[in-house]
Amino acid sequence: MSKKGQKLGAVASATMAQKALREIGEAASGVGPIVLCGRSSPVEQVRAALLDARLSNSSAVESYAIRRLRPEDREQLRRASVVVYGGEVAHRLDDETRADLEVVGRAGRPLLVVLEGVELPMDAAVEAARVRGVEPDDVLAVKRGRFPGHRALREIAKKSGPAGPALAARLPALRPAVVEAVIETAARRNAVIAAAVWIPGADMPLLTAVEMRMVLQIGVCHGVEIGPDRAVELLTLLGAGFGLRAAARELLDVVPIAGWLVKGGVAYTGTQGIGRAAVEYFERGAPAGLSTLREKAESLRG
Repeated sequence: MSKKGQKLGAVASATMAQKALREIGEAASGVGPIVLCGRSSPVEQVRAALLDARLSNSSAVESYAIRRLRPEDREQLRRASVVVYGGEVAHRLDDETRADLEVVGRAGRPLLVVLEGVELPMDAAVEAARVRGVEPDDVLAVKRGRFPGHRALREIAKKSGPAGPALAARLPALRPAVVEAVIETAARRNAVIAAAVWIPGADMPLLTAVEMRMVLQIGVCHGVEIGPDRAVELLTLLGAGFGLRAAARELLDVVPIAGWLVKGGVAYTGTQGIGRAAVEYFERGAPAGLSTLREKAESLRG
């Protein structure tokens, strides 16, 4: 690359880093707690799962209205990053639980409804999903004595959206699920970009932007603050993904008809590899040198 090209690339990298840092900072500011409400048994099981790790910050989890809900509770629930409602039901959904769900459904916040029964309350779960503001994937039916803690954490992580990394920094038990969601979202996004962009090299800035945002979010999950200079430095490790993209372009000559599928699959795998490498890097305390992260990403490429 010419000196002029390198200079333009550095400017683009700096701009990309500044934008990603600004957006991630805005998403992390003013993040509300995970608010638990409803019946005590399922609520306490969710709380225990969220705080089941050293260095957990209990202020990230708030138990509110461990009772039957009232319409005026909606205002308090709107402070939440995620609302988790716990209900105890029999075979069918009772009127009191239905009334509770109408309150949480109208709070307008990401929602997880945990319905616990002596037997798995599938009929009650189906009825719950018909309440206004409650979607089928908002409902988790559980059998008493068999609380699926890991699944509940995965569901909360998915619901947390942009607030997820900030919550993961305060709740180590939630961190693996949030990191997994961040990596999967980035990998799928890059698969779509790579499959849709056919001009050679035109997808590079788009793919790199997604990867940079992913790595920065993983850093936030681990409580690591990254400044603009270090964010730009992180771009150097993303070259590990470029090798995969070059391989994809070579494969297009072999399978031109299904080329979009090859490019998408390679971008997905490359982004996943960079994400896994970033996790290992930050779990080791983000050492000064980035060569470890590049080497790990290259090894994951196989």
